[in-house]
Amino acid sequence: MLHILWLAIATVGGLCAQKADSAFFEAKIRPVLASQCYACHSAKLKAPMGGLVLDTKAGLAAGGVNGQVVVPEKPAESRLLTALRYTDPHLQMPPSGKLADPVAEDFATWIAAGAVDPRTAPAGGETTKALRGMSLDEGRKWWAFQPIKSLTPPPVKDRKWAQGKIDEFILAKLEAGGFAPSAPADKRTLVRRAYIDLVGFKPTYEEVEAFAADVSPEAWPKLIDKLQALQQYGERWGRHWMDVARYGEDNSTAEATNQPYPFAWRYRDWIIEAMNRDVPYDRFVKLQLAADLMPDAPRADWRALGYLGAAPIYHKDQRLSKDVIGGFLADDWDERIDAVTRGLLGMTVACARCHDHKFDPIPTKDYYGLAGVFASTARTERPLFDVEPEVEARYLWVQRRLIDLRYSVNLLTNEASTVVDSDKRVAKWQAEIETLKAEMLGLQAKHPALVKSVERYWTPPEPRGNGPRRRGGFASTEPFMNAVYDAAQYVDGSDAHYTFLVYQPGEARDVPVFRNGNVATPGEIVPRHFLSVLAQGENRFGKGSGRLELAEKIFSDGAPLAARVIVNRVWGWHFGRPLAATASDFGVQGEAPTHPELLTHLAAEFVGHGWSLKWLNREIMTSAAYQQANRPRPEMMKADPTNTLVWRMAPRRMDIESYRDTLLRATGRLDHTQYGPSQDLETAENVRRTVYSRVSRSRLSPLLKHYDFPDPMQSSGGRDLTTTSLQQLFVLNSQFLQDAAAAIAKSVRDVPTESRRMRELYRRLLSRDPSAAELDLALSFLAKGTLEQYAQVLLSTNEEILWP
Repeated sequence: MLHILWLAIATVGGLCAQKADSAFFEAKIRPVLASQCYACHSAKLKAPMGGLVLDTKAGLAAGGVNGQVVVPEKPAESRLLTALRYTDPHLQMPPSGKLADPVAEDFATWIAAGAVDPRTAPAGGETTKALRGMSLDEGRKWWAFQPIKSLTPPPVKDRKWAQGKIDEFILAKLEAGGFAPSAPADKRTLVRRAYIDLVGFKPTYEEVEAFAADVSPEAWPKLIDKLQALQQYGERWGRHWMDVARYGEDNSTAEATNQPYPFAWRYRDWIIEAMNRDVPYDRFVKLQLAADLMPDAPRADWRALGYLGAAPIYHKDQRLSKDVIGGFLADDWDERIDAVTRGLLGMTVACARCHDHKFDPIPTKDYYGLAGVFASTARTERPLFDVEPEVEARYLWVQRRLIDLRYSVNLLTNEASTVVDSDKRVAKWQAEIETLKAEMLGLQAKHPALVKSVERYWTPPEPRGNGPRRRGGFASTEPFMNAVYDAAQYVDGSDAHYTFLVYQPGEARDVPVFRNGNVATPGEIVPRHFLSVLAQGENRFGKGSGRLELAEKIFSDGAPLAARVIVNRVWGWHFGRPLAATASDFGVQGEAPTHPELLTHLAAEFVGHGWSLKWLNREIMTSAAYQQANRPRPEMMKADPTNTLVWRMAPRRMDIESYRDTLLRATGRLDHTQYGPSQDLETAENVRRTVYSRVSRSRLSPLLKHYDFPDPMQSSGGRDLTTTSLQQLFVLNSQFLQDAAAAIAKSVRDVPTESRRMRELYRRLLSRDPSAAELDLALSFLAKGTLEQYAQVLLSTNEEILWP
């Protein structure tokens, strides 16, 4: 094994030493600068943000008002890299959200190699798209905003191949280029593909052979229906949605004002249940935005509010000034705007926080029209059981107030010297805690669970730390859920030495436009409203926070866009590439769909079939396009190497959840227990499905991180696919793989004869029989090696991890 480790180390060294020359700049650096930075940092602008120009060599070298942003050969001193990595809460670029880690590492490599910049363009910058953005009138003509309707595909020559309209749209494009689709995949490949796609693990040998033996013409659609009826379907497709919903169970830091979410797992469980019930997508989303405001939503569905109630937030040290705390609060609102608009509408509205969007028809007023919705929405822990509305409303306010008071008492008790007259403040706050304690104890007889949930906030100050920590660690099984309720949020800066957040239950507020995104420079107050480019008729929210009105607008005025966005995502989850490659950006900077008519048609049919995701899956999977073989064809690899024409099913690696679950299932160790608190992925005792493992925003599991799990701090438009030496080291040396190999070897050890033992090993791990050559090789190996070692070899093969 040592020679393998040395090889891996040498590989890492080779990667670190790669030549970051002009070609590297053109391939890795310039495209990111152009797509993410030039809108605000171009020499074409009268006043580039921060005085920083990035579209010229001279501008990049000069830096901005705060000095150099790139220090050649010194990545640690380069503020541009700090901004990309999001390690400094006050310096994060681009403002629309953190880019993938490999992007930042490309910049680190480039800077470490001397920051080679081959650009020769004179002052005035590179040619970019119009930086003033589209007008609303122009924007209303944009392809993504147009009405949807079922379309008639163009005529095709090969009528026998097409099994439906999807195929006719695909085939028309292929034939227009003089190309043809691939042959159909064999049945054993198809059944493996279906299992991974719909339930997230590979089938057993018996399941493969049963499907292969079914000669009925309805065998394939019956298999799809069977798999979508399994409970494991919700676990698989729920995880897809969690990427979009940036599901996580804590925050990037776990401090007193942004502690972990003990009931986030209940939101995850609700997603899985909703997927299994095939809740219509429009209702599925509405529940996540406003379940508590929907009269027909049972309280169990309020768990969906974890979409907002367990969203990322920033720590707010209340000794800081009103403006600083206000900035952090505005950052929280910004996160909600970004998650909702990119995740549900494919629009980068967060780019309009400081100025009108430089490309898309989104004025700054639209940004702040949405900000008011989230400024009127407070996170909380709500009971799962029914409570009288007036009692619950008061309880939610007291809960939040007790949290803030206990944090403040502990903070000033432990660090009293930092605040003037801290003793007087602590005494005042402690008295208020006692008053609220007495009020809550009055609920003991009727609602003991409510009282128990807030008891920790009136305990004496802790000797260390500055806030009450939930006992028992990350998760809790108390009958509560992380959720939200309508309450206007304000910053109280009346005390020059200490800043409080104030919550007004049942009230809503409109917020002003913050000039250049600065809360210290408020401008015109903007009524809460929907995106103007999509709005039809009355466009002002007046019912509470406006959450429910926003949800309804998304699926009325914004329905064509919302349908296109989710259909595009689902296509990508099936084929590995969406029809529009930038799944979370349908604006000017995004990529146009390769098959726009197909996307429009499929979106219209999806809506017409009640926004049913199970219908959409079946429609896609019964197409001939989906059932194609994945083998490369030389002429097509040359003409369309990225498979934009869908001339085959593109082979790809399974995501980490499917890979791990497949390994556990193949070795007979997978625990199918559903729901409940999350478990640590790194513990050997955790053999449940990966979807039930803890997702930490502060300390993401190394295994998830190594295999391209998305950043749970932001809505994901898709998973980046990387191949690294760390992945290989996991396969070769991890305890998980070694335990898996030992388990499967033990399970077949009693099978008589080595040949039959090896055949059984192949069947359990690869769900097929070995070829004669493979069997000879295996038997030769056993002459020198062990059964466990050969089992690990099979577990480490491409066949095990690749999507067929």
